Amino acid sequence: MDKKEESNSGFADVFLSKLKEQSFTIILMVGMLIYQNKVFNEQLDRSEKIIDEKQLYIDKLVEEQRQRSTLREQYLMQQRDSYVDDLIMKGSQK
Repeated sequence: MDKKEESNSGFADVFLSKLKEQSFTIILMVGMLIYQNKVFNEQLDRSEKIIDEKQLYIDKLVEEQRQRSTLREQYLMQQRDSYVDDLIMKGSQK
């Protein structure tokens, strides 16, 4: 039984010594993951901001075009009404 306990404690000792040897590498890798996550989140925020700005610009353009179309429609209806009125006036003068 002593041999089994010795091998278990030997395994634990070897594992802990290897972990201590690799701790700098592990810390470095964790630091890199944190940095990559930070950079990714910043890029994501920047992309969302750009998308929101472009959507606002598109909405503004669509609204301006809608207003121009409405004004154009009103102008054309006025022209049509004045043309019809002119025709009626010419028809009533005959």
